Amino acid sequence: MIREKRLAGLDIVRSLAILFVVAHHFDLHTEFLITPFIGVNMFIQGAFASLFLVAVPLFLLLTGFLNTNKKLTLTYYKGIIRVLSAYLVYSIVTILYRIIINGEHLSVFLWLRQIFNYTAIPYGWYIEMYIGLFILIPFLNIIYNNLQEKKNKQILILTFLVLTALPPFFNQAGYKFVPDDFVALYPVTFYFIGAYIHEYKFKFGKLKLSLILLFLCMLDPIINLMMGNTYRFVLGGRDSLFYTAIAVIVFLLFYDVDFKSKMITKISLLSLDMYLCSWIFDNLYYTYFKAHYFESQQQFFAFFPIIVPLVFFSSFGVAWLREKVNWGIKKIL
Repeated sequence: MIREKRLAGLDIVRSLAILFVVAHHFDLHTEFLITPFIGVNMFIQGAFASLFLVAVPLFLLLTGFLNTNKKLTLTYYKGIIRVLSAYLVYSIVTILYRIIINGEHLSVFLWLRQIFNYTAIPYGWYIEMYIGLFILIPFLNIIYNNLQEKKNKQILILTFLVLTALPPFFNQAGYKFVPDDFVALYPVTFYFIGAYIHEYKFKFGKLKLSLILLFLCMLDPIINLMMGNTYRFVLGGRDSLFYTAIAVIVFLLFYDVDFKSKMITKISLLSLDMYLCSWIFDNLYYTYFKAHYFESQQQFFAFFPIIVPLVFFSSFGVAWLREKVNWGIKKIL
């Protein structure tokens, strides 16, 4: 339900985020990470991998941007019901798929355990993480909003970057140049950055940001080409300083774009549902296409513009159908 004027740019960011999720899974469901990283084809795949890796950070930046004024109230906490109900519905649907299509047979107790430990949907880890962040948001806002000076808010963000983003970036090959006990707090780092962008509404030249983004997306592939091994994210994962920079640049490129589209708005509204049901279509399409067409990672990259849209719009269709069913039930009640 739309309660206030929607910002078109935020719908674009959220739509890109769910698209990046689906596209990133191409790397996970193919042999990208175990194929020798040589040649132009693999370099292009590596550059795309750097871009698509920031899907979750984009969602977290949006959370900070949109929730910075949330208060510690019962009404606020009731908002988690929508997320939990969606997770429960798609957990049941995914379990039925795993039983009927994949032939998995577990006891009712084991299926229930998978629902409650967020593994019934193999992508359920994000819901577990989001619930924790959701609970913290009113308290995070108290911290952020009670720092009156801009400099103090910058110090807050810098502190969390040191705690969560520097260790994955600097602590390579078993070394610990920076203590890494608090890396798991990286959602809070992105939350504060999103809140900061919401408050100060930064404006940067789009061309300059695009060129910086292009350069950053090529760094990891360049390093991997020099190493001559299978691909790995040398500059850290999605929580590292490097990919934090990429995520922030993508966010700044689109969050203030005033381009309205009913389709983009609908995708944005259904992005959670699309995420939760996307594993089913990942499993369905990748199993089929790899069984019939896979010869090498380089050759199979030609199927990227086929499989990714198939997963994306199949997930959208299911999410749209669930929305209509929910609407019909509410109307009857």
